[in-house]
Amino acid sequence: MSWERMTRVNRRTLLGAIGTAGVAGLAGCSGGTGTETTGGGGGTEGGSTTSGGDTEGGSDSGSGQMPDSMTNWAWNDPSLQPVREDQAAEFEEMTGTSINWQTFPFGDFTAKFTSALQGGNAPDTTALSVLWVPRYAAQNVILDLEQEGFSSDNYVGGAKRNAMTNGSLYSVPWYADCRALAINKTMFEAAGLEIPDPMTRPSWEEWKSWVDALAEEHGTGYGMPAGEGFDGFVLSNGGGYINDDASEAIINNDVALEAAEFLQPMVTDGKIETYTGGGATTAGAQFESKNIPMYYAGSWDYGRMEDAGLDWQYVPHPSGPQIDTSHTWSAGVYYSVPSRGGANQEAGLRFLEYISSVETQKKVVEAIGGFPGLKEAYETDYFNNYIEEHPKLKTIEQEMSNTIAFPDHPEVGTMWTAVHTQAEALWTGTEPKQALDKAAQEIESVL
Repeated sequence: MSWERMTRVNRRTLLGAIGTAGVAGLAGCSGGTGTETTGGGGGTEGGSTTSGGDTEGGSDSGSGQMPDSMTNWAWNDPSLQPVREDQAAEFEEMTGTSINWQTFPFGDFTAKFTSALQGGNAPDTTALSVLWVPRYAAQNVILDLEQEGFSSDNYVGGAKRNAMTNGSLYSVPWYADCRALAINKTMFEAAGLEIPDPMTRPSWEEWKSWVDALAEEHGTGYGMPAGEGFDGFVLSNGGGYINDDASEAIINNDVALEAAEFLQPMVTDGKIETYTGGGATTAGAQFESKNIPMYYAGSWDYGRMEDAGLDWQYVPHPSGPQIDTSHTWSAGVYYSVPSRGGANQEAGLRFLEYISSVETQKKVVEAIGGFPGLKEAYETDYFNNYIEEHPKLKTIEQEMSNTIAFPDHPEVGTMWTAVHTQAEALWTGTEPKQALDKAAQEIESVL
């Protein structure tokens, strides 16, 4: 299949046509594992969370013609490479353009992207963390996709809001994800606990009773990333980093303080283990090894836990006393097209059309472990049949609607670092109000 160059008007038409005509779909990688639950699925933990420097300068965008080969960037994740290769093969069959995938460590990614923009060797499209989209959009170094025929109305909830800044779409979700609890049912029963309903969210107090019983039986009751695990309880009590108009920090308000005071004694008593590293030093790895009975899990962990042969399930994240619904961050992997640095924008836009198609999006759960960012994908028989055949994922499907997008602010990465640094201080005994006031002060300095 060869594509003629499209106008901004008929690009919308093509997005619908791809879903109607069909493409071969994603191959292999059933139940893909993604990355670790310290935000790794969404590229939100570890390494630099800012742009890595001033991106002004560099050359203008490259040719508008489809090249024989294009360059796509992503951060290192071996579990996703088979999917990328399958997509490259399918994209080449559709367009005649091959894809050269280049991957880099997450912590080095923004510095390399900045250097490429300035040096005139930018990729034609690049994966971006949700923490980076607002800053790059503010610097005008990624395309406003609304001006290229994409519509934000096509995407779901938190995925849509993470892809947007200042009311316009600057990236598209390759996949979206959310967080929940994963429990080891065998270890629950050994602690004398009933197995909870996978679709019913516990209160904080009910969840604490689980932690207490599990810790008494197994030594530890819960594992979570030191920073994002704290975020989950703040969000699930109605809090966040900043207020709606981005005029002040709220990470030190009463609901956030309540979360800190609730969690800190359980951490310092050893009932909750917090993790900051990667590899085997993560909550997911410890859960997989049966060293902890419950942890803060990602949707992308599904395949990995199934392969581990555990008797396990998801449960919604507990909700705090201030709200009736639990919330976790919406993240995932998003793709944008550079507006400068020599990128071939036509090639980049074609790739975004491909990953935004219904035929690609409806298969992301099977192929990657994330969930579709595209609304229409949730209505397909393929997606719904896959969920029916893998009922543990019904919890994730339910909780996707409760996710919270990251703040739409160029310095959201700075906010993330400030809060997580002080969360780590909480777990070593810093007084909660002192820690959260310091995080708020750092956030206020960039508003």
